[in-house]
Amino acid sequence: MSNLPFRGGMSTATRNGNSLLMFGGENATNSYTNDFYQLTQTSETFNWQILEQNNPPPGTLYGQAVVTNNNNMYLLGGLTNTTSTQMSALQTYQFSFESNTWTASPNNSVVMTNTTQLPYNRKLHTATYDNQNNIYIYGGAFNDSIIFNDFFYMDSTTQQYTSLPTTGIPHYGHTASLLSNGKIVIIGGVVQDPTGNKILKDMNTVFVFDTKARTWENVNVTGSVLPSSRTSHSAIVTSDDRIIIFGGDNGNIQRQRMYLNAIGILDTKTWTWTVPSVPGIPPSRRSYASAGLLNGNYLTVAFGTSQNAYYNDINVYDITGNKWLQSFTPSEESYSSGLSGGIIAGVTVACVVLLVIILFLLWKFQSYVRWVFNRLHRDIWKPRTGEPVWAETTRIIFQVILLFIFSVFLAFVLRQAIDSPNITQTIEEPAASVQVPDVRFCFDGFPPYPTTDIRTPGVTCQTDIGYSCTQFIRPLNMSVFQPTFADNLGSVNCFLFRSPTDFILTSTSGQNNGSRLLFTFWGDQAIDYGRIHTSIYPKTMNPNTVIYNLLDGPTTLMPENAVMNWQINERNDIQATNVYDIQPFTYSALSYNLVNHKYLQSVGWNYVGFLPISNSTPEVVTNFRQEAPNPRYTSGHTDLGLIAIFPEAFVNTIKREVKMYTLVNALGFVGGIFGLLIAIQTWLFGFRPRSPWGVVHRWSTGDMKRSLLSGLRSKFKITESGIPLVHPVHHRFSVTDLNHEEFDEPETQRIHRVEERMQMLEMLFKAYYVDDEVFRSLDDANRAGQLNRMTQGRAGGGHPMNDSGRFPPPSFSTAAPRTEKMMDDEMSTGTSSMGKLYPNDRFPHEFSRHDTDQSESSNIPLTHTQHQHAPPYQPNTAVQMHDL
Repeated sequence: MSNLPFRGGMSTATRNGNSLLMFGGENATNSYTNDFYQLTQTSETFNWQILEQNNPPPGTLYGQAVVTNNNNMYLLGGLTNTTSTQMSALQTYQFSFESNTWTASPNNSVVMTNTTQLPYNRKLHTATYDNQNNIYIYGGAFNDSIIFNDFFYMDSTTQQYTSLPTTGIPHYGHTASLLSNGKIVIIGGVVQDPTGNKILKDMNTVFVFDTKARTWENVNVTGSVLPSSRTSHSAIVTSDDRIIIFGGDNGNIQRQRMYLNAIGILDTKTWTWTVPSVPGIPPSRRSYASAGLLNGNYLTVAFGTSQNAYYNDINVYDITGNKWLQSFTPSEESYSSGLSGGIIAGVTVACVVLLVIILFLLWKFQSYVRWVFNRLHRDIWKPRTGEPVWAETTRIIFQVILLFIFSVFLAFVLRQAIDSPNITQTIEEPAASVQVPDVRFCFDGFPPYPTTDIRTPGVTCQTDIGYSCTQFIRPLNMSVFQPTFADNLGSVNCFLFRSPTDFILTSTSGQNNGSRLLFTFWGDQAIDYGRIHTSIYPKTMNPNTVIYNLLDGPTTLMPENAVMNWQINERNDIQATNVYDIQPFTYSALSYNLVNHKYLQSVGWNYVGFLPISNSTPEVVTNFRQEAPNPRYTSGHTDLGLIAIFPEAFVNTIKREVKMYTLVNALGFVGGIFGLLIAIQTWLFGFRPRSPWGVVHRWSTGDMKRSLLSGLRSKFKITESGIPLVHPVHHRFSVTDLNHEEFDEPETQRIHRVEERMQMLEMLFKAYYVDDEVFRSLDDANRAGQLNRMTQGRAGGGHPMNDSGRFPPPSFSTAAPRTEKMMDDEMSTGTSSMGKLYPNDRFPHEFSRHDTDQSESSNIPLTHTQHQHAPPYQPNTAVQMHDL
């Protein structure tokens, strides 16, 4: 399917109900071709085949073809290179599918006279087979001034023509469709009025010929919307005698011609037109297309022309489904526009079951759901002690408003990241040497000569320092693939310069290959209208290596579909990137820059913003300049011209595609806005300290929650003195204790309670709220100072005293401030500086830092003596401090 030609005006017929046969036609460079093709529809796709043919007819344009008994095909009429300028008998050829051989009709050589009972050769006529060995030929034209109004039928068994009654109106560019009742319907086209003017045939009437009665009838056709009048369109007949037309043009002169791609349906039982609205992607507007009804349900439209454009596509209209198909599968034959009753019932039952499951889960876990709602309420509604309700209510309202603003901004940033366009960054790194690209030279219009003749087309190469690189140039086999050039100047011969990867150009002189490539063109100097088409490719993106099977050098990275698209563009001469035309007898300069272009892949990870996933695609960027042809060039040169190819700059260039907005960028915006909204909330309603516990701690359940609480109980001794900030310091401060008796409590017990609470408060602050590094550093500094004074006191023979006149503190350090772990290790091993100063039995008692975690006082009960009027304090009867 990759070798579909660009053609229009082919002679087309249907065979076996699933194949289109196409002969001849024209393309951009040849008005008369004689290739024979077959397009066959399968269950999932199409098969394309070039048919073998013996003794083929000359190239034919705008002819007609019919298939009889599936074993023979007739080619009738059409213009050829020889018959386009002379009046001759209708050119008829018969093709046998058994022998793949064409046989010309004896009538082809008949000299036409006024008494000859043969139709003249013509174009844009119709040929209709009636399934009874008769072929009906109606209308047509020889040129713009000679238009035919005659009507013949040919007996395919004898190839004898018989004249039939006519409409009396010259007619061409129409369609003729045979109905099941033996009637032929003529639609559209161009007719000639009595004054000689050519006008489009109206679509509100059609000519109908009854092959049985051999009579004509002009039938009026109605419809709410009539299709546009047209010529050179296509038509097929369905099994229920509906005629479907497609395409065509308005028959105007070339510069004012307009083309159509709409569908029109004529119901021949009621003679009414319908112009349906067809979903899907319609074909391009065109005339002279090849069309047929395949598999009884698909209008297949292929090839055709519009202005100077030629098409090579295949389009399928699903008659039953009334849509243009993009892919053909058997399931589309049973297409249904609605859901079946079984599917609707299944969806309904699934929804009911899902609802029952949700209700059951809510009932089963209602306690957990209730706990979640209570927890959310407690986390959101937190008025401070003494604060009125309106203050907390206002805070919550503002919090909701700010949360809404934040959510809108977050959605905007995320949408911006998702819809982010791609931008390209260019990175250039200086390099001493660069690679050279592949270069293809195609000589257009220069005839080939023997290789020993100096006029034979060719290319030689050398660098600016005289190094010969001609050995890297090879001719390309034009029988494998020949590029098409619209100028059609003549013979085409192509050469490819492809050097090994170690052949590089350098920016400095010395032992190197040079810095420029100089290509000299050779050919027939008598040809001044020829052109040399020059194309530049990166080595790994050169499709010529695939087409011509060149195995040396790096393998191309182009996928198969990209090579096919390149081949199609070459055939249609629409390749425009890095392609230049060089005139003979000129000097040209071409600079290039090899680029490693990293394109982002369409994957979700690239929206994140780091470590993107990309494809590296080698590309080349070129600039070209050509001087005017030198009229005296041949007097001093035997060649055709010269081109210098060199690097634009000696750099390694990388073009990297990135997202303009990513999720990483969005985090910065979101964080800034979030901080601003928090600041506004704090400015309006004051600062509220945050809990050292996070979401994991606060929302943990089960064993996780129990382990957290168990750890708190084991590390922080719970005594009868209560918990700071939770329980009141004394019973008399509790608002829930209704017993207002005065307790006779000793002062010692009250001091112990205060010590217990202070110890627990310090432990909690150290563990969750403050970093004690500065405190420990201060302690180390104090120990070091005391140790220095003790050392100085011993040297003086006296007892070391501190400033207060007492003995030094119980522990010292001989080094700079140390970590707590170092101090603890010394205490456990007895290797501290104090251990060296004191014997084991006289080592004074130290207050270790471990006491901050396991204080002996934490084990002292709050009440040592039970008093009659002062019962022990019960923490579980206390209230929150904010209840005071």
